Amino acid sequence: MKKIVAILLVLSMMFAFVACKNDENIDPTETNPEVQTDDQAANSDDVEPEVSTDEDASNEESTTGDAEEPSTDKNTEKEEETETVTSKPLSDDPAEWSKDEIVAFYKQAAVKSHPTAKSSQTMVLNKLVVNDGDGALNFFLNMIKPVIDTALKNNTTSYNGLTGGFTKLVPSDVKSAKAYKQGKYTVIELTMVEQTDGLYGDAQEGTVGHAINVLGNVADAVEQFPDFDIKYKEADIKVHYTEPTVKVRINDKGIIEKGTWRYVSDIYIRHLEVSGIMINKADAEIEYVIVVGGGF
Repeated sequence: MKKIVAILLVLSMMFAFVACKNDENIDPTETNPEVQTDDQAANSDDVEPEVSTDEDASNEESTTGDAEEPSTDKNTEKEEETETVTSKPLSDDPAEWSKDEIVAFYKQAAVKSHPTAKSSQTMVLNKLVVNDGDGALNFFLNMIKPVIDTALKNNTTSYNGLTGGFTKLVPSDVKSAKAYKQGKYTVIELTMVEQTDGLYGDAQEGTVGHAINVLGNVADAVEQFPDFDIKYKEADIKVHYTEPTVKVRINDKGIIEKGTWRYVSDIYIRHLEVSGIMINKADAEIEYVIVVGGGF
């Protein structure tokens, strides 16, 4: 009995473990060197300029003398003119913004807020069914479900920074977008396109991962339980991310003061052998909620 109970706990907790680990260790601004935070930009101003020697100056003069005249290609002028025309300012009314503009505004706020944001993640087990609810595994599962629920609730994780690989977020990741004014604040609501991953996912990739950290590499989570012989490579394991939403309140300085990032991970497991016990079928739903400033 103890062995079966332990296996059921492993099934539910390994997904919780990898989600917490991903949120603590990944900085989306580090994966995109083109994106600078305010602190990084300020530090770049402190770099001392290079001092050119007389020899460098003479070389520069000789090179300049041989330089070609600036191109007056009409096509180049036309391209520059087109770029100027397309970069129009945002409307004062966020309700008039396009999806592209809403996504760009959210990304800008996320980059600016990331260094100082304080995030907290909680998990709730909505469902865990093994072998269609039949057999000894489910008998014991019903007995220990309160223990699993408590373990997940107590596994709340706090960390610095915002969730998601937001520097890679693009409009095609977003199913629907909404923006509106709420007093001096701008509210952004995003519904992401749903995503399905296998064993070797990336926590900040995909339509959901670009906005909210997903489970990522499930195989890594399995390796954290060396006391159990888990034959995960022979199993069929998929994670489908449903109901992924983002709702944030941004102040007039472009900082996210409050926000809630949420999805439900629908976990599909087939033919997984754990310490000699075969789990032919297991389905779980774990709801992940990440909040900043108490949520919004």
